[in-house]
Amino acid sequence: MHSIAFRFEASPSSNDDQVRPVVDGADFLRTIVHDSLGVDPPEFFRQPALGVDGKLLIGRCSCGVVGCGDVLVDITVADQCVTWLTQTERAYDFELSRYLDGFKTASEDTAWESVGRTAERLVSSIDFTKLKERGYKFEWASTRIARGRVTLSFSNQEIQRLFEIGWNDQQAEDATTQVRRWVAEYA
Repeated sequence: MHSIAFRFEASPSSNDDQVRPVVDGADFLRTIVHDSLGVDPPEFFRQPALGVDGKLLIGRCSCGVVGCGDVLVDITVADQCVTWLTQTERAYDFELSRYLDGFKTASEDTAWESVGRTAERLVSSIDFTKLKERGYKFEWASTRIARGRVTLSFSNQEIQRLFEIGWNDQQAEDATTQVRRWVAEYA
């Protein structure tokens, strides 16, 4: 059986961060596709195929765009074993409970986050029900578009709407305070 862990790194070329699978102590992406970027951590850990049969996105093109040069593994779960099958047909087997524990531990790790990424995570957990009742579905929050601004993306009748809210970019909690204030005024 192989071992799995995860390493977090900044990804300046894509203006985000990346999680890189480490199998048996080696960077798995460099082993199978030399120049791939890992997937942005929030996107990576939201995937439904983390511990069930399916396809798991583990890498993206060096341009940083998901959908361009994606690196996928096929996952099969059977008999307390998880198997990753690469695009080159190489199989990697992991013991199920250790595999799931590794994913759980990594998904809860926030040590890699900058103040801005922490603000994004906190803002994304805000209850936007009042806006949803008005037809606005929350999609994402970013502090990486404009300094001192948190950009919120909502869809409304298939149209993306962006809103920018100012915040003290030295204190992640201030982003949630300012966004909650904005929601109360806007909704």
